Amino acid sequence: MQDLVKKYFWAVGVVVTLGAASLAASGTSHIVEGLLIGDPDQVPEVEPPPMPRSPMRSTRSKSGEMVASRNMFCSDCEPPTPEVTEPDAPTDPNAVPATSLPLELLATNLSNREQQSFATIRNTSNDSQGAYWMNQEIPGAGEIVRIAGIYVDFRNTTSNRVERISLLEQPPPAPARATPPPTRPRTEPRNRAAPTDELSAMLDAGIKKTGDNNYEVDRQLVDKVLANPMSVARGARIVPSVKNGEANGFKLYAIRPSSVYAKLGMRNGDTVTSVNGFDLSSPDKALEVYTKVRSASNLSVTVLRRGQPTTLNYNIR
Repeated sequence: MQDLVKKYFWAVGVVVTLGAASLAASGTSHIVEGLLIGDPDQVPEVEPPPMPRSPMRSTRSKSGEMVASRNMFCSDCEPPTPEVTEPDAPTDPNAVPATSLPLELLATNLSNREQQSFATIRNTSNDSQGAYWMNQEIPGAGEIVRIAGIYVDFRNTTSNRVERISLLEQPPPAPARATPPPTRPRTEPRNRAAPTDELSAMLDAGIKKTGDNNYEVDRQLVDKVLANPMSVARGARIVPSVKNGEANGFKLYAIRPSSVYAKLGMRNGDTVTSVNGFDLSSPDKALEVYTKVRSASNLSVTVLRRGQPTTLNYNIR
């Protein structure tokens, strides 16, 4: 028996070793499990996944902009680009408006004394014209409140506001006149000549060009013009000329080809500075020159043309 125990005693050692190894492996696994998993009482709560919400119903708009912006005849076309309106430019409240009355400014004559300044104004509705001074009333329009070089301001008696007549603007059209009732045409003799403009005929016959800047003028034509100077006033616009703050004559604008000024060789932009050596630097001197040369047989008129002095000679016969 003792020999049998000795013979198989090694098996006991093997069994004991296997048991110890099994216990060690089981303990090690529990330790690792505790480190990895932790305390079951302290396990964090896991929130359940959110439940999917039901889709919200789309609200219908009562606005018609979407329908108006789409083209029902072209689904691929882009909506039209809205027009951008620019704001109105600011206006100057102190600006004097142009008059709507049928008035035309023919010329202005300025004086150092404001009360002595005057302007020549024509009413295009009835072709009446005249010279008007400061604070004088234009018939059918109003009282003059200011006379400047190229415009005249007056107070309209109808609207009670200040309005302007300018040399640089065309006058408003004259109001349409009432059409007279039709009359029976009169039978004219066949051999009767058509009426002609007497003044135009006299200008053509009474002024002849004899050379460069030299002219011959009929005395009868001069007397007729001096007797009625307003008959040639519409042939050009005459305004006082000022240079370096001082008057140096009278400047001519808008000369008509058939006017006496054109027949006498004057051009647009000419400034008449002297007649027979007498300066035209003021209205008083102009009247003095008019008195002295009215009966003269020869006139020498100096004009500034494009900045250069030019002399026009007239022989009155």
